[in-house]
Amino acid sequence: MAWDLRYTSVESGPTGRSGFQFVATTPGTPPHVVGAVTPYMSYRPPPSAPSAPAPDELAAFPVAFAYGREGDHAVLVRCRYTGRDYSGRYGNFSGHAVVAAPQELEGLRPIELWESPVWDGPPGAAPDLVPGTAFDPDSLVAWLRSEGAHDRLAVLLDAVTAALADGHGRVVLVADDAALVARWIALVSYSLPAPLAAHLSFITYTADPESASQLVVGTVPEAWPRGGFRLSEPVPGDGERPGRFSRVIADCWRTGDLDGIDAVGELLTSGPAEDTTLGSDADEGRTGRFHAAASSAGGRTATASVRVAEPLHRVPAGGHHALASADGAAALLALCRGETSVSAAEESAAAALVRCGGAPSWLWPALAPALPGLGFELAAALAHVAPEIAERCVELALADPSLRERLPVLRLRDGLPARFRAALAQASGLDALADVVRLADEVGGRIADDDVTAAAAACARRGAGDIAAAVRATPRARRAALVGGILAGLERAESGVRRAMLTPDARAALGDRDWTRTPRTGGLVLSARADRHEATARLIELEPYGLPEIEELLDALWDAPPTPDDCERLVERLGPAMARFAALRSLTRRVFASAPLDAPETVRLAELIRDRLPELAGPARTVLAHREALRAGAESEMARVLGRMDAGDPLTGRVCASVAAALTERPARSRAEVLAATTDTVRRELTGHWLDAGPGRDDRVDLAEIEVRLHRARTPVPRLTAWGDGLGRFARRHVESALTDRDPALASAWRALRRRGA
Repeated sequence: MAWDLRYTSVESGPTGRSGFQFVATTPGTPPHVVGAVTPYMSYRPPPSAPSAPAPDELAAFPVAFAYGREGDHAVLVRCRYTGRDYSGRYGNFSGHAVVAAPQELEGLRPIELWESPVWDGPPGAAPDLVPGTAFDPDSLVAWLRSEGAHDRLAVLLDAVTAALADGHGRVVLVADDAALVARWIALVSYSLPAPLAAHLSFITYTADPESASQLVVGTVPEAWPRGGFRLSEPVPGDGERPGRFSRVIADCWRTGDLDGIDAVGELLTSGPAEDTTLGSDADEGRTGRFHAAASSAGGRTATASVRVAEPLHRVPAGGHHALASADGAAALLALCRGETSVSAAEESAAAALVRCGGAPSWLWPALAPALPGLGFELAAALAHVAPEIAERCVELALADPSLRERLPVLRLRDGLPARFRAALAQASGLDALADVVRLADEVGGRIADDDVTAAAAACARRGAGDIAAAVRATPRARRAALVGGILAGLERAESGVRRAMLTPDARAALGDRDWTRTPRTGGLVLSARADRHEATARLIELEPYGLPEIEELLDALWDAPPTPDDCERLVERLGPAMARFAALRSLTRRVFASAPLDAPETVRLAELIRDRLPELAGPARTVLAHREALRAGAESEMARVLGRMDAGDPLTGRVCASVAAALTERPARSRAEVLAATTDTVRRELTGHWLDAGPGRDDRVDLAEIEVRLHRARTPVPRLTAWGDGLGRFARRHVESALTDRDPALASAWRALRRRGA
């Protein structure tokens, strides 16, 4: 219920005492209500007012009409100066207070009670909160137009909303006429949503504005000689430009667009059901619309609105431009009206407002014409409102990849096929392409596998992007199309591009597949396999499909030395195919050039090649000849085996070196018989190995005997003869003495050779 309280100075009040006191209250008025009202019961005449005013002068004293929230109550107080009290002294005033629950003011701005009949009711009666007729919105529209005061309203509204946003501060209105102050308070109140106006404390007149607790304070010029809003003076032209909210509301007043003011208020006060900032109650949840007619903002029809959700105070403090949510609401309306001057910061504020409180149903039809210019942040906040906004959001994300992580969860209506097709074709690389494909998967974008394949082929052909990263980033359902394009592009790319693209990670990502349609790419992938035998076999299988680099790939594959086991496995798997490729033909020779010739695996390989690859059997036969020579008992048999070896084969020298080492275990006579019965090449190789070994004393005697016997057989070795000629005196004596002990004839023949050589 509401309570009515009267206050003045009387000779004898309800308690029998004299002086200022409550002289009448509604029956049952609680003490705490009286306590809440008491601080409001004060009035000082203006400094320039006459100290002993005549009755006609009393009417000119300003009315102090105050409003504020005290706990759970709304307090409205009107104080008028009455002059003399019961004792004849000046200074008396009449205070009339109405205290109500906030819900009892539902649909009213407190300033509407400025000339309300409530102030004329009988003392102590329950008040009827009926608005006065002084400040209806239509009359205010006409008055503002006649005064040309819209710019002043914008500046004043900016100051008031900034103070509301900051949660502290004071806006001082200076005029001799309290009614003029009240008019401006009414303009500000109607410019705000009703829930916010309910928290706008004010007083139309005080002689001490410095001490006033209200947000909007009216006073007379002599009480506030400088500053404040001088309502009877022109608006200064050098002030800071008001914010978007204030400008838009002032323009609505200029055009008489009360529905526009209502629209901004609805945007500003939409949100969750509980207001934890301003303490609004369920009963004051309406924005208090001016009209029920459809507005120009998209044909909207007024409906009951939702309650306040952190309006105004939810933004950080910071002066005139701290009211980001209010500016955001006004920016939304400006966009709906076709304005193109809305800044990115204002759109951001509008987006924050929508994210917090949602969007009314009328917003989308009104906003539709502005959609092509809508920024990403606001579009993302409104993406759920209409399919067209979701499409705009995705279009912006397609144009700017940095926006994609900020996309809200949404599904496109028709998938924007043309936009996605263009984005695929314009992808700068495989990574960017995969990002577009992933975006399509997330938002329901329509893309065709053929378009993905074509775009991937173009990127791969020019070497743009990371294959492995792109494959990983692409949704599984689209990977086949992506990989197909990558392979097609790599196959047509230049060799250097193809090699650069096929990093180890890329090869792993591509995996194993049928490479017959992309043999050049497959060749590079296969040649990097750890299993060289499997890779070799796969490369040979690809060769009929067009692999001109196969020799190069096989060379690289077998760059590390092969083992006998490597060659044995290849021969068994590939058979005659090994003979077709130079890189493989050389493998067996490379093995025989380094593997132990008498090792079982070496001999086994030689036998396998001899039996399976007769065209490659030359080196194998040499290896087998080595085994046969070592096994031969008779000198003639060994000589015959050695004589069959190819003198031009480098492997022959290796066999001779091994045989030479084995022959050192035989007597000089036996060695000489082998040499005499074999070829010149073998003789030179065997004796060369003995001489290169640096023969000792006993070895020199054996070599001397071998020299003599070779001369007798008419198969001398020039290097051996030169060696004997080059021996020193003491070495000759030792050799000659040792030969004499073996056979004097050998010694005699050796001396003869030396004399002939001399």
